[in-house]
Amino acid sequence: MKFKYHRWFQWLVVPFVALAFHIYFGYRIIGRENIPEGGCVVCPNHIQLSDPPFAAVALSHRTPLRLMAKKELFKNKVFSWLIAALGAFPIDREGADITAIKTALSSVKAGQKLIIFPQGTRGAAEGETKKGAAMLAVKSRAPILPMYITEGKGFRCRATVVIGEAFTPDPKTKEYGALADDILRRIYALKEKV
Repeated sequence: MKFKYHRWFQWLVVPFVALAFHIYFGYRIIGRENIPEGGCVVCPNHIQLSDPPFAAVALSHRTPLRLMAKKELFKNKVFSWLIAALGAFPIDREGADITAIKTALSSVKAGQKLIIFPQGTRGAAEGETKKGAAMLAVKSRAPILPMYITEGKGFRCRATVVIGEAFTPDPKTKEYGALADDILRRIYALKEKV
């Protein structure tokens, strides 16, 4: 099944999600000035189901966004249309998904912000990383934008998203594991700014 991204739909929906989050969570964003121009690999922590929309809201509706999402989210036709229209595309986490990798690389090269969770899934240990985000950043030669999203979000909790300073990895590195660990270290270092 082919999933189509609709930039206009994303542009319309993200402000409404931002308003709903502001009313429900009372959220705030720190460090929006750190968002680089052009394509980059956005790396937030991932603890709750609400983290992907929090990341999108933090980047704003003015920024074209793409998001790697596990293929299991695309089983329901209506939900798959919705998240695909908003910029998500499926990835098979069981192996090397060449189609997802090509989509990710072309998105970043086209100037879009690619949201990918370096931990790979919700509930991963704080020090547990996957190499995908690091590999994509190196292959695309794009900056990495670390982002920390507060944990334990609930009604009027004053949820916070902290956007760190972007950094560009050495394009010759093949040490994806070490780079992934560095990304995660930078993400959790932002927790101190909450």
